Amino acid sequence: MLFTVGCHLFCPGDVAGAEATQASGQIASTALTPAEEGPERLKKEARITVETNALPVSGSASKEKSSQWKVTWQGWNGLHYELRTTTLLHDLFGVGRENGQGTNAYQVFNLEQLKMSGKIGGKLAVDAAGYITGKEFQDFNEGVEVRRARLYAQGDCLLLLPVSYQLEIGYIPNELYIEESYLKFKPIPYIGELRIGQYQAPMGLEVVSSTRDISFMEPSAPMQALAPGVNAGMQIGRPVFSERAAWALGLFSDGVGKDYGDASRDFARAIARLTALPVYRADPEQPGSARLLHLGLSANILYSGDSTVRYQARPESHLAPYVVDTGNIPSEGALVVGAEAAWISGPFSVQGEFLHSFVQQPEGSPLDFEGVYGSVSWFLTGETRPYNRTEGTFARVIPKHDFSWGKGGWGAWEVAGRVSYVGLNSGDVRGGRLAMFMAGMNWHLHSHVKWRFDYGFGRVSDHPPEGNLNIFQTRVEVDF
Repeated sequence: MLFTVGCHLFCPGDVAGAEATQASGQIASTALTPAEEGPERLKKEARITVETNALPVSGSASKEKSSQWKVTWQGWNGLHYELRTTTLLHDLFGVGRENGQGTNAYQVFNLEQLKMSGKIGGKLAVDAAGYITGKEFQDFNEGVEVRRARLYAQGDCLLLLPVSYQLEIGYIPNELYIEESYLKFKPIPYIGELRIGQYQAPMGLEVVSSTRDISFMEPSAPMQALAPGVNAGMQIGRPVFSERAAWALGLFSDGVGKDYGDASRDFARAIARLTALPVYRADPEQPGSARLLHLGLSANILYSGDSTVRYQARPESHLAPYVVDTGNIPSEGALVVGAEAAWISGPFSVQGEFLHSFVQQPEGSPLDFEGVYGSVSWFLTGETRPYNRTEGTFARVIPKHDFSWGKGGWGAWEVAGRVSYVGLNSGDVRGGRLAMFMAGMNWHLHSHVKWRFDYGFGRVSDHPPEGNLNIFQTRVEVDF
C-alpha cells in the first residue's frame, strides 16, 4: 500500500487544487511563476511518500535509490517521458513500526523526485512551386521538395545542474541541419537565462519567430539577405517590467548547415535585441479581443574571419534560385541595425521591419545595403496571432474550432499580404535589387496542421538576369 503525503518539499503549505486531487492523496501546487518555469517546475514535484505494511528494511537500505521511467504518447503533443528517483528514508520521523490489530505494520518513508521530463516530436513540411518568368531566367524549375523534416527532443532536468534542453536535428534540401538545439540555464540573477548551443540568433521579428508562426511560407527577402540565421553561440537575456519588455545579448559563429540568413562565412558576431510592449491587453476568455503594440531595436556587429562579407536572397520561394547576390565583398566586418514593429487588434495585424548594413572596406568609403518589408494579416474566422512576451515573438495559432468534416469545424482561415524590398547595390558592388509582393492564404486545420497557399510577383533589377517573376507555391506542414 502506497500513500502520498500532501507536502511538496520546496513549497510547504501549498494547498491550491486540493479538492481536485483529494482522491489520490496528493496536494497540487499552485501555478508556477515565470521564474519557476523550466527546471524549477521539477522541484515542485519533490514529495515524501509513505509505504505502509512494508517489509522491514535495514539501516543500510535507507540510502538505496531506485529510478523509474514513464513514457506516454499524447497524440499531437508528442511522446512524453519522465524519470523519477526514489530514495528510502526509513525512520524519518523516528517511527519504525506500529502494532495494529495483532500484526506488525511497518512504515517506510521515501523521497520521490522528478529528475527529468520532456517530449519527443517531429516536424514535416512539403513544398510545391511553379513559376512564370521571362526567358532570361533559366534556373527556375517547378517541382516538389521536402522543405523540412526534423525530429526533436525538449524538456527539463535536475541531474547535475538544473537545465532546460532542446535538440532538433533533421533535413533541409541537400544537407543535414541542426536548429534550435541548446542548453538553457535559468533563473540566473540579473541576467535571466544563459543559452548555449545552435539556434536562431536574436535579430528580426520575422526570423526569430518560428517559421510555423509567420504568415508566409518564407521570410521576406530583406530578412533572408541581411538578418542572421541559425548560428552557434551563447546568449543571455530576460523579460523585464512585468514582461512588458525583453532584452537579449549574444555572441555567435558558424553553425552546422544553412537555411537562410546572411551568407557570410567564418565569422564571429555580437548581437543585441531590445523589445517593448507599450500597449498590451489580453483576455484569456476572449482571445480575439487582444490588443498589442510591439516595438523592437537590434544591432549585429560582424567580424569576418576570412575578410569577406556576403548577402544574397531568393524571391521568397525556396525552390527558386538566388536572384540578388553581392558575391564576396572584401571587408573586415559589418554593422547591421534593425527596427521592428507590429500592431495586433483582434484578428487583424500589421507588421514591418527595416534593416541597414554598413560594410567597411579595407580602402574607400563604407558600403550601404538596406531592406524593408511591411505585411498585413486578417483571420476570417476570428482568431488572433498569439504573442510570447518572454521572447518578444509570435507563437502558435490555436483555431477556435479544429477542422472536422461534416461537423461544422473548419479550422482557422487567414489571409495576408506583404510587400518587400532589398537593395544590394552600393559603390562598385552590384548585388541587385529585388522588389516583391506576396499574397497568401493559410488554412490552420488544427494547431499542429497547416496548409498554405502563396502567390508572389517580383522584379529583379540591376543584376543579371533582370525581369519579372510570378510565383505560385503551396506548403503542407505537420508537427507533433
